[in-house]
Amino acid sequence: MSSADERPFLAAILARPHDDGPRLVYADFLDDAGGPADAARADLVRVQVALARLPDDHPRRPELADRQTDLLRRHRAAWAAPLAGLAAGVGFRRGVMDAVSVEAAAFVARGGELFARTRVGDGRSFVRRVRLLDPARALPALAECPFLAEVEELDLSWGDLGNDGVTLLARSPHLGRVRALDLGCNGLDDAGVRALAGTSALPGLESLTLNDNGPITSAGVRAVAESPFLAGLTDLDLSGNDVNDDGVRAALGLPRLRELKLAGNPVGDAGIAALVGATGFARMLAHDPRLDLRACAVGPAGAEALAASRSLARVVGLDLGGNDIGDRGARALAGCGRLANLRVLGLARNQIADAGALALAAGLAALPRLRELDLSGNRLTRRGAAALRAAAAGRDIALDLAGNGTEPSAPVAVADVVTSILVDFSAAEVADLRRRVAHPSRRN
Repeated sequence: MSSADERPFLAAILARPHDDGPRLVYADFLDDAGGPADAARADLVRVQVALARLPDDHPRRPELADRQTDLLRRHRAAWAAPLAGLAAGVGFRRGVMDAVSVEAAAFVARGGELFARTRVGDGRSFVRRVRLLDPARALPALAECPFLAEVEELDLSWGDLGNDGVTLLARSPHLGRVRALDLGCNGLDDAGVRALAGTSALPGLESLTLNDNGPITSAGVRAVAESPFLAGLTDLDLSGNDVNDDGVRAALGLPRLRELKLAGNPVGDAGIAALVGATGFARMLAHDPRLDLRACAVGPAGAEALAASRSLARVVGLDLGGNDIGDRGARALAGCGRLANLRVLGLARNQIADAGALALAAGLAALPRLRELDLSGNRLTRRGAAALRAAAAGRDIALDLAGNGTEPSAPVAVADVVTSILVDFSAAEVADLRRRVAHPSRRN
């Protein structure tokens, strides 16, 4: 896996896996080694560390991502040579190979070899995340496989496990080290989730992914939340299931929860109100200031509850695509005064018409950091589209108005836009819109 000279640096990384310091010291060592392959590896360490630290919309991300792609394209085979003929794929995080994809049957037969090839001296292996391909065919041998005891992050997504497979896996005596478990897209329903919630085999589990299953309902979520064995969960992905507001409330009862993914569930307005009213909502946004509530059956009341939350000031990304907030919800968000840090706003397919578009146009001045606004698939006419284009003029905002039944039009003067909406707005509202569009730098 490594030369003798490297081992002290690699051992330090293993001892402090979440700390960037040892990795950057390792990069300095590689630079001093002087070879072109060493320099490339040092470059990968620094590039991936930087990418891990930067927000998604940072202007340096595209350049760094391109550099990462180029480095991996040219050197991945050499860097992954220790696992040639065994792993179907490898992944690098913050400069170190720590993730592998392997056929489940091969893992059962040769897992010991996999970890031996990636071990630092007599210490632990670098491999922390293992994705097992086609695990259903390897059951029940997989559940009894002792090599699972080396795995910290176990990915069984798209594994066709079903309830029976998860029930069998939950009896494994070798899952004590697993901190993250991905069971997405496995055809599970509440029975499978109950089996998972009832096992003591996962004492260190912190992250559980259950997206797009059979589907899972609020009853399954309640089983997870009430399980004495899963009280340590910090991250829970329920997206793409059938969880309503009761399930949201149950999940919010997890004492250490910091990330809850709900997109694609019928949580409704009551679920949104429960989410934003939870004591842990601010903690969630501190962990990840992006809020994905696509296709959550959110109506105007849900948008208003969201807009009323003081914690919304932390949000940098808000996606409400595929809901039904309408003009009333759009007005609530546009006028809430809590979105000064927002960079991305997704409102696609929300039954928003010109009145909502005009409110958003008037509110753009209070969104100084906004860089993306998606209003595609709504009900805007040329009048609403023109107001938004005029309000965004001169600002670096990617404005998506596709699918509104409007045709691209010539640039519209601000005065013309204001005149065109006189019939719908009072004189005071028109004057306010004119002022906001003409002076977008003013926050009042």
